[in-house]
Amino acid sequence: MVRFFVVLSIVTHAAYAVAQSSRDLIGAARLGSGYSQILNLTASPDISSAHLDISNGVAPHSFTITRIPYEGSLLTFSDQNSIGWRVSGGYFREKDELAIGGLDGAAGSVASKWSAFSATGGLFLKSKLGYGFTFEPGLDLSMARLLNDASYKGAAAGLKPLTDGPLFNWHENAWLVTPTAALEWTTNIASAQTLTIRGHIAWSWISSFDESDPLLRFRETAGSWSIQSAYTGPTGAQLFARSLNYVVNAGYGGFFGANHSALGFSTLANIGGGFDLPISRDDAQAKHVRVGGAYLFGPHVSGWTVSLGLTY
Repeated sequence: MVRFFVVLSIVTHAAYAVAQSSRDLIGAARLGSGYSQILNLTASPDISSAHLDISNGVAPHSFTITRIPYEGSLLTFSDQNSIGWRVSGGYFREKDELAIGGLDGAAGSVASKWSAFSATGGLFLKSKLGYGFTFEPGLDLSMARLLNDASYKGAAAGLKPLTDGPLFNWHENAWLVTPTAALEWTTNIASAQTLTIRGHIAWSWISSFDESDPLLRFRETAGSWSIQSAYTGPTGAQLFARSLNYVVNAGYGGFFGANHSALGFSTLANIGGGFDLPISRDDAQAKHVRVGGAYLFGPHVSGWTVSLGLTY
């Protein structure tokens, strides 16, 4: 989104330039690099539901991501190897009130809202290597939709012929093809106390289609990575006749590739905690329900996340 705010500033100061010159400026900025990162972030399994505040010095802004994932077992080959499936839905939203000044000093603004929706499905192989290590390669396919809705006020109304279509009030769809790989290590530190460290990497090919304006068309790539740790231990309490565990987690992750900083930040750390409850009363190895929260921070970014999910 950094490029978007820079381009808007240039177009605003040249508001009375011919329309074709403005379109050339917008096209040369390759705004698709930022749009592709929005879609990658919405569909990515590395950053869960979160609110982020960006302060990179260009134009401070905030956005919220909501993801609902689920996964299950598809085929078991042996005690060491199995194939699983996963699905998720994602939603991204950002609202901005952009101040615009007219040539005669008149004030104006553009109220802009970005929204993105994604649906993802994939398969992964879970292979237990021994000594607590598990390797998980996978492939995800996503379909996403990104759109912008904006309204002009005051002096900003003069920008509408130049910016409606390529910058504001548009929509497009995109496909994402994402191979992934994860390596997880789990060890029992003491009775009912477990430490898990998981590293994950993903690379997405993102291609738009059905754009409302030809300038929105893009083909981009985006990478993401993360390292997460979780320490689980007993609280000594019970809930619904099941042992309630506490969880302390910390992690670090981010983006890589040519457009890794397109959103105004490229790395993000998290530290937080929560609680873990087994679904089965008798089988401690069955699925667990885990609820938690974390503080997010990094260069030019801060925020928080709340999660509710299943662990295996």
